[in-house]
Formats: sequence, C-alpha cells, structure tokens
Amino acid sequence: MTPVTRPHMATAALLLVLSAVLKVHSAVYRVEPEPTAVLRGQTATIRCSFNSLSPSSIVEWFGPPNSQHISQGTTVAAEYPRHRVVGDTSRGNYELQIRRTRPEDEGMYRCRTFPLPPAPDVKLTVVEPLSGPPDIVGNERPQSAGQGLTLTCRAVGGRPPPRLTWYNGTVPFRLPESAHNTSPQNNEVSLSLAIPFVSRWDNAANFSCRADQGLPTLVEPRTASKILSVQFPPEARVLVTSMRVKAGHSVNLTCVVSSNPPAVVTWQKLGEASVVRGEVRGQSLLISNVQKSDAGVYRCKAENGVLPDGLARTTLDVQYAPDIKATFAEKVVVLYGQDGYSLDCTAEGNPQPIVRWRRKGTNFYLNNPLVLSQVTYDVEGDYACVASGRGFPDVQKETFIDIIGRPDVLGRSGQTLFVTEGTDATLVCEVRSDPRPEVITWLWRDSNGKETIFLGAEEDSVSVREVPMTGGRRSTLVIREVGAGQAGSYVCKATNMFGSDQREFLIEIQDSQVLLITVVTATVLILIVVTVVTVLLVRRNRCHISDQESVASSEPVSKPMPPLPPKHGPMAQAQEKPREMSLELDELDGTLKPRPPPRLDKDPYSIGLSYPRLIHALPAYSVKDQQMKTSDNNSPLDDSGNPVQTREGSGIESWKLTEANSRRPPNYHEIHVLE
Repeated sequence: MTPVTRPHMATAALLLVLSAVLKVHSAVYRVEPEPTAVLRGQTATIRCSFNSLSPSSIVEWFGPPNSQHISQGTTVAAEYPRHRVVGDTSRGNYELQIRRTRPEDEGMYRCRTFPLPPAPDVKLTVVEPLSGPPDIVGNERPQSAGQGLTLTCRAVGGRPPPRLTWYNGTVPFRLPESAHNTSPQNNEVSLSLAIPFVSRWDNAANFSCRADQGLPTLVEPRTASKILSVQFPPEARVLVTSMRVKAGHSVNLTCVVSSNPPAVVTWQKLGEASVVRGEVRGQSLLISNVQKSDAGVYRCKAENGVLPDGLARTTLDVQYAPDIKATFAEKVVVLYGQDGYSLDCTAEGNPQPIVRWRRKGTNFYLNNPLVLSQVTYDVEGDYACVASGRGFPDVQKETFIDIIGRPDVLGRSGQTLFVTEGTDATLVCEVRSDPRPEVITWLWRDSNGKETIFLGAEEDSVSVREVPMTGGRRSTLVIREVGAGQAGSYVCKATNMFGSDQREFLIEIQDSQVLLITVVTATVLILIVVTVVTVLLVRRNRCHISDQESVASSEPVSKPMPPLPPKHGPMAQAQEKPREMSLELDELDGTLKPRPPPRLDKDPYSIGLSYPRLIHALPAYSVKDQQMKTSDNNSPLDDSGNPVQTREGSGIESWKLTEANSRRPPNYHEIHVLE
C-alpha cells in the first residue's frame, strides 16, 4: 500500500474547502435581462431572476448615467426616485421598474450578484414617436417628359431617428447610403431621390417616402406620397386603319389619344380644304348617311400645347352599287360591211364592277368592249351592258345597234336549178337592207347573151311579186310552163342609196322523159329499202318465236299415247263414260274453241293428246254452243236419239295421225274438260 504524503493531504483538504464553498454559492440566472423599449412617459420593467439564491446573496443594479449603482437588494439609491426593485425576492426575482420614463433613462443596464459573473448589459430605449409624416420637397410644378427630377424627404424629431425609404408604388428605390443625411442639431433626417429624366410613363406615378423607427410594436411607420405629373405631347392612334361601309349607312371614326394635359382632337379629310362632313364627338367623328364622296383618308389631330402634335390616319372605303356611264346612246348606227366595230361600256362602282354585254332575249354574255368582227344585218338588235358588283344587284343599260348600208341579197350565187320542160319555175330573192331597197330588178341573160329585164308587172309567162319581210323585202320570180328557150342566167339585183347587191340563178331545162327516168329510179330505190327493212323485221320475229318454243320445250310434257284398236259393244259404251270434250285454246284471238267430239265407235284415247296440267274449267257457254252446233248439223241420229257424227264433221281423220303428225302447231294448246 502506497503511503500518503503530506503534500497530497494538503491538496485534498483544499479541494474539500472549495467544494464546500461552491455548494454554498450554487445560484444561477433564471432570467437574464433583455433589451427593452418603452414609449416616453410609460413604465419600463427590466427583468432579472435567479435560482438557488442564498439569503445572504446581494443582487445589485447598475445603470445610466455611466453605469452608476442604482440598487442593492431592494434598496434603491436616492438619486433614482422613479426606480424601484419589484418581484418576489424570496424566489430570486429582482426586477427593475422605472416609472414615467424620460429620455435620460435611456442607456445600458446591468444586473449582478456575487460570486456570479454579471449578465450582459442590456439597453433601455425610450421611444419618442414622430410628430407627423415626413415632408417631400422638390419640383412642385408639372415636369415635361425628358426633364430631370429631384425630390427630398425630411423627417423631424423622433427617438430613435427614423429610417427613410423611397418607393415607386410598392417597389422601393435602392439608393446608396450616402444619400441618407442626418442632422443631430435639428433632430432631422433626410433622403433625396434624383431621377435623371422622366418619361410619359412616369405620369401619375405614386412616389412615396416612408419613415420607419424600427419598433413596429410601439410606433407605426409614417408615410408621405406625391403623385407625379409629367407633361408629354399627344400620342394619337386609330382603332382601325381602314374601314369599309356601304353607301347610305353610318360610320364612326375613332381616334384614341394619350396626352397630359388632355388634348383637343380635330378631324380633316386629306385633299380637301373644307370642313369635314360629320359630327365630332370627343375623339370620334360620326358620319351619317355615308355617300361615295365621303371615301378617302381622314386624319385626326390632337393638340395640348406640348409639341409635337399627335397625328393618326384612317381610310374610309365606301362601297356603292355599279353605275353605268353615258358612253353610248340609246341607238347606235353602224354602217354595213365594216371590217370591225367596237362599243365600250364604262361603269364605276366599289368594288370595281365586272362589265359584260348581253344580246336581249339571250343569256349569252359577251366581253366588254362589244366587238363586232364583221358588221352584217344579222348583228342588228337590242344589246344590254350589264355591270355586276359584289354585294349589289346587277344594273344594265340598253342600246339598239342599227345597221344601215347597201342591200344584202341572201343566199349563194351561181346555183344551178334543173327544171323540167313544161313545169313552172320559181326563184326567190330575199333582200336585207336598211334603208329598204329602192328597187329590186330581175335580169335574164339567155344562152346567146341577150338580156331581158323583168319589171314588177306580169309579162307574158313571167311574173314578179314583192312582199315585205323582217329587215327587208322578198322578191319572187315565177316562170310558168318553162320552155327550152328560157334556160340561162337569172340575176336578182337590189339597190338603195348606199349601193347594190345581186344574186345569180342558173336554170337548165330537162326533158320530161328524163324526169320520168328519175322518178322511176327513185321509186325503185325506195322499194328496195322497204324490202330490206321488211326482211329484217321478219327474221327478227322468227327469232323471237324460236326463243318461245325453246322455253316451252324445256317444260315436261307427257308423250302421246299410241292409238288403241276400236272397241264395240256394251263394254265400249261403258268405257266411254265419263267422256272428255277437248277444247282448243286459240291464242291468236284469246277465245276457247271446242274441238269436234270424237266418234262413238272410236276410242277416245286414239285421238288428241291429254295434258293434265292444262285442265281448266270450261265456260258454260262453250257446252251450249257445242250442243247448238251439233243440233244444227243434219246428222243422222242413233237409236237413243243422239246425233251420229260423220267423218267429215268430226275431223277425226285429221287427228288420227302417227306420232309425227300428232304435234300441234306453235302456240297451240289443248284443254280437256270432263262432262
């Protein structure tokens, strides 16, 4: 065991003493003092409390000026009559209370007890609110756009001094620290705002200055505002740069102007010195019952005394119906025979109309101008110029093209007419002319070159007749019973004040024998054509009948039974009942024709064929007719009084045939009816 030396014993004893001391002085801060602000004249309380504070411990307060001793325990120095220590000291509460605070109470305060180290000093701030909002001084007059602006915000009084800030609306200006000025002598602070130049957009801006003492729980910030007035020249603009309106309607031209001060707006139609038509209402121009003369460019001018003036333009497009100008008369006279003629039609409208020509009574349109490549009497008539504008009904103006000039004899000249000797020859000469031909003459030049002129009166066997026709006259030359010496050239000539025209006819005389040959030949040709057509029709009908037989043959038909030997006696009579009466269906006239009854001495199965599928009900009148027919014949009667049919009346021989001749002709059917 290691022995304990004296130095070790001394150290242990010292530690025991120190632990005892620490156990006796184990107090700690429960609440340390904190910075406090108070309005002037109000009561300020600075808190300080301890835990495990011994009864012998002494708590002290120190404060301004110069950290002087204020209290010891609950005892306060006489120099501080408004100060006192409050709280439950038995629980370690030593709060310093200052009543009716003054500015000199502001300063640093300390709370301490031995042997604890002192708590950090805290500041008591005695607040004096601003007496009013800050003042803004500077350019009071309206500023012009482009000029500079300086505004100064000043705040006087207040503890602590306020912090000034400039705002544009709600956005703060970021100004350098050097812009802040403080004057302790006057207890004043100021902040200047300098704007190099203002623009039209700064007009009516809200510039405000805010003074904040930094203690929002005690005093609220104070604010001053200034609405900036910036004068700037008018800026004019139109809502629509081009407006379209129909004539007769109303239109409102509006010019939007931005300016300070407000501008006066006037309207002017460019190109016209007179006052514009319409009513000015503020910044708008109202034009009622718009006419096509109102179309054009309009300018609005805004003036407010600040140059330059505001200008804006808008175009008014007035749409109106087409209007055909009087470029042609109601009647146009054109000389016949010209190589070409054109007639122009001019129309105005908005939008620009499409101009065409149409001949009256037709729906065929011609281009404008109307071009007549060759002027003849056929082109004479009524024409209409039609102007079509989008959004408006068509308008038209009519004119009559009157063709005047020399006569025009219709038809091709030099035609040869073959006339049979002894017959009448008729030559027709139709003349178109305006004015009407003064005279129409016929001239005959025979084979010897001799010329004969026929006047209107009848001469020998030649007569001339004239009748009016549309646009001229018709002259007819009739030669009765043409003779061989009347062949040659016949000329029809028409003359008026503009000239003449003629047509030549050549007549050749034919013998009557030649005519007969011609007629016979034509007749033979006609007969040949008719024969060919008839043959074709017959062949076509046969093909149709063959098709029907092929269809009928495809159906099942019972084969005819071979004839049986005749039977006689009572058994034969018994076998004859019931007896069949055969009726033939004549499809040509659609009636039932009864077949002759079979001979009594013959087997009914030896004649005719039975078609069970063709059995039909026999009309009542058929049996009666058969009986009447039988009774009318003077045939011999048998023992029972019944007529006996002979071979000639029964027709049995014609149908007791072999299988070859037992076939029925086409479209022939047989119907058996039981009696």
